[in-house]
Amino acid sequence: MWGGGQPYLPKVHNNEKKKSMCSVMEVCHLRTGRWEQKPTTGNPPLGVNGYAASAIGREIFYFGGWCRHDDCYHNSLYSFNVDTFNWKELSPTTSHHGPMMKYHCDMIAIKVNGEDYLIVIGGYGPSFNNTPKQPGAQYSGSKTNEINFYKLSTGQWISPTVTGDRPPPIHNFTLTSINNSSAILFGGNTANGDSSNVYILNFIDTSVVSVLLV
Repeated sequence: MWGGGQPYLPKVHNNEKKKSMCSVMEVCHLRTGRWEQKPTTGNPPLGVNGYAASAIGREIFYFGGWCRHDDCYHNSLYSFNVDTFNWKELSPTTSHHGPMMKYHCDMIAIKVNGEDYLIVIGGYGPSFNNTPKQPGAQYSGSKTNEINFYKLSTGQWISPTVTGDRPPPIHNFTLTSINNSSAILFGGNTANGDSSNVYILNFIDTSVVSVLLV
C-alpha cells in the first residue's frame, strides 16, 4: 500500500520531506496479518492522492493523482517493482499528450492480441491546463469520460475508437476486470449527481464497445 492523505505530509509540489514520506511502501504479510514499512528506491510519483493503480505480474502501475496543493494534478505513469522495490517513471506529467491531468479516475490491465495494455477511464481535474482534448471525449465540470490505452511494449498513449453507450463524464466509480479484454464499470459521480449505472466495456484492438446494462 502506498501514498494517500497522511498527517504532516507537506502540501507542496515536492520537497525532501515529501519525497522521504512517499518513499516507503506499507506491506501486509497475509499469513500473519503483520504490517511492515519498507523503503523504496527511485523517485516516487508526485500524485499521492486519488491515483489509479493496476498490476501486471511483478509490477504495479500508478497513474495520475493530486499533488495535495492547489490545482496540481498529474497524468504521469509510474511502475513499481515488487521484487526490487524500485520506482520507474514511464510517462511524465505533461499537458501536451496523454490523458487529462486528473485524479479519481480508474485503471485496469488488459491483454489484446498478446500485447499488454493499461486502460485509464474518466476522472476529475481542471481542464484549463490540459491540451489537447481527446477526440470524442466529453468534459463537464472538471469531469471527463476519456478512455485511454497505454501500450506497455512501446510506451505509447492511444486514443481508441469508442462505440455504444459511452459513460458520461464521471469520476469516483469502480472499474473491475471481467477477463483479459473486458471490464465492468459501476457507479461514480456525474454532472447529474451520484450514478448507479452499470456498463460492460469490451476492448478489441484499439477500440472499445460500451454497453449500458442498468
